[in-house]
Amino acid sequence: MIRRTTIELDEDLVAGARRALGTTTMRSTVEEALRQVIERAPDIERQRREAQMEFLATLGDRLDLDVLASDEMWR
Repeated sequence: MIRRTTIELDEDLVAGARRALGTTTMRSTVEEALRQVIERAPDIERQRREAQMEFLATLGDRLDLDVLASDEMWR
């Protein structure tokens, strides 16, 4: 499905994307940029999950579990 829409785009960003992607029209530039983002999405999500897991692995060093378990913490 194709949808017509009007958006304001930074001309310098579009020109840079056009050069980087090797596209010739505004439409082909935007469509190719969107394709590449969709292609990379699984890798981006994996990296985000790994970063979250690394952070969670360090929580024991960052938190005082005795304080969290105490009654004073929850007053």
